[in-house]
Amino acid sequence: MVTRKLSGKQFTVWLLAGLTAIAALGYFAGNLAVKRVDDQFYAKETLAVELASQSVREALRLPASQLYSVVNLEPRMLQALNSRDGNLSEIENAFITLLLRNPNYAQVRWISEDGMEIVRVDQKRPGVVRAKEADALQDKSRRPYVQQGLQLQKDQLYVSPLDLNMENGEIQIPYMPVVRMALRAYGNDGRPRGLIVLNIAAGPMLDQVRNYSATENIMLLNAEGYWLKSANPADEWGFMLGNTATMGTRHPRAWQKINTSASGYAETQSGLWTWQTIEASENHLSVAHNLELKLVAQVSRENLTGARLKALAPILITIAATAVFYAVALYRLMREMANRRYAEQQANQANKAKGAFLATMSHEIRTPMTGILGFADMLLEDDLADDSKKKVGRIKGAAQALLRILNDILDISKLDAGKFEIEKIPFRPDILANEVVQMFYQTCPPDKKDTLQITAKVSRSFPEVVCADPTRLRQVLVNLMGNAVKFSDRGSVTLVCDHNKARRQLEFEIIDTGIGMDEDMLNRLFQEFEQADATTSRKYHGTGLGLAICKKLVERMGGDIRARSTPGMGSAFWFSVPYDTATTADLPSEETSAPTVDANQLALSILVAEDNEINQMIIQNALKKLGHKATIAESGKEALRLMEEPNDFDLILMDVRMPEMSGPEATRRIRALPGTKGIIPIIALTADVMEENKSAYFEAGMNDCVGKPINQAELASAINKAACEISI
Repeated sequence: MVTRKLSGKQFTVWLLAGLTAIAALGYFAGNLAVKRVDDQFYAKETLAVELASQSVREALRLPASQLYSVVNLEPRMLQALNSRDGNLSEIENAFITLLLRNPNYAQVRWISEDGMEIVRVDQKRPGVVRAKEADALQDKSRRPYVQQGLQLQKDQLYVSPLDLNMENGEIQIPYMPVVRMALRAYGNDGRPRGLIVLNIAAGPMLDQVRNYSATENIMLLNAEGYWLKSANPADEWGFMLGNTATMGTRHPRAWQKINTSASGYAETQSGLWTWQTIEASENHLSVAHNLELKLVAQVSRENLTGARLKALAPILITIAATAVFYAVALYRLMREMANRRYAEQQANQANKAKGAFLATMSHEIRTPMTGILGFADMLLEDDLADDSKKKVGRIKGAAQALLRILNDILDISKLDAGKFEIEKIPFRPDILANEVVQMFYQTCPPDKKDTLQITAKVSRSFPEVVCADPTRLRQVLVNLMGNAVKFSDRGSVTLVCDHNKARRQLEFEIIDTGIGMDEDMLNRLFQEFEQADATTSRKYHGTGLGLAICKKLVERMGGDIRARSTPGMGSAFWFSVPYDTATTADLPSEETSAPTVDANQLALSILVAEDNEINQMIIQNALKKLGHKATIAESGKEALRLMEEPNDFDLILMDVRMPEMSGPEATRRIRALPGTKGIIPIIALTADVMEENKSAYFEAGMNDCVGKPINQAELASAINKAACEISI
């Protein structure tokens, strides 16, 4: 083994470069982890604040609405207000009814235009309501809410600040938070009749705020920043109890943001803050004097830092372990330079393999499948004994079954990864359904031809043209019809096509008289790799992926799929898919280009770039049957060399994955050749048929793409299309 000792300077440079890259990756991953934590806090706190704000707004809206109803809609109240002397008992009854509507309504009063109480009804505790005697009524003319309330116009609402109730000039004990709402009453003559004031006990509303937070981190502030509800009760009602601490003095940066914005989310040194501004409102009233509350949720700096460190811990450990591993690996690589180069290549190949897993699996399985199916077709063309033909036919059938399994695995992987795109194309659904039925009628196994009837029933209301995804719809129908035919030896398989005009849905039902299923199997039916039992898998083959794919496709198209079954009697699968309306005018028009040329009538000189010897033989045989001459190039590099020489090729069939030079790279270089050589038609012939990779082939300059295993009809069609371009 060749070794070479590098200098300490070289080792240091490589080590620093590697550690810098690891640190950058760690920084990026750490930012993502922190952002994820912050997003979780944002979602949780925003929801808590929104729900709590809605609760407070509703607690303020409801009394305003009921006060409006009493003053403007209550017949007894209107009659009393418009009578000359006023029926006070009717007003008392109206007030009693109002208080009994809500146990949080503490008091309602009718105050005259000079500030004297006319009627007062109190609710000392829920359901205990009593009107004050005339000698207990008080003069309220000096109270701010009365003075401001008597300035109200019709349908203007006064809402007092949220504070503690006072009796005889002192704060009521125990504390009773209260909000006062006032409406000025007017008679039919338009003259004011005094003020109706409703006192609402706000304690339950404040207690309800705390229920929307899982932690003690939600608070309610007034416009000056004093706490009305806090995690620390000692902070509450400071403006009435002589406590000068406010949100502004304790958290000035946070309060500056909260006080200058109606709602928001911000981070300061004291933590994360989420807030909304709350005001009273009612649809029928304009609020002339309103309260302003700030509902705020805080995630403390300690909790925020702890959550971020918890999220960063595994990343830091991983980065540290990666750095140590890198240093050890680098030390060994410096001692064994030859192995270093090989290891780098292996690492690069491993990274590429991770990114192209599905494409690689498809290519590696399809390549031998091309050989198996190709030689099977060649053997079937030979003069074989009937028994030998049956054996070859079984080989071909087994290979096709394996190919279907591969396609199912790729489909389910793409569906899970969200890479399946649903199209919207105008088409005729009745023709599509009949084509599917006709296909199974023609390919029905010989032993079922005389015992199994395959039919379609299309409703008269079935739309002529719709806009949906015909490819995915056909895939679902073929899968369900295939299962029905496979599990039915005699009787019938019927495809029923109907349509729900109200919901704009196509409805399909596949009914068979096959082996059926029990209730337990129906509950597991659409899960991946599920079949009725082990004997079903052995007798009828399959992976159990088909129905899972059908379910995912139908749901991706916006539909629904269900099944019912009776063991020994048969099964019925029903599904629906939505559609957009379309007309025959929306259907794609048939191309009226130059007359087509049958490539079978032209002897083309075709350059085949293919590194697999088996595939070379199969392609040569296929081209020979079509009457063409084939020249083999075993790599993209050799294909480029032959094109640079004075050869007169009409067409190139180009494999994609080849040694020395890939098909796309060879195509790009051929396109750079001068004259007609640079515009020769090139058809990709590849086992890598992933849609995202096909676009790369076309970007490289290829004209068409034919997948492996090779379908001779598809290959002939692609060559015929190219022949048309050659003849023009």
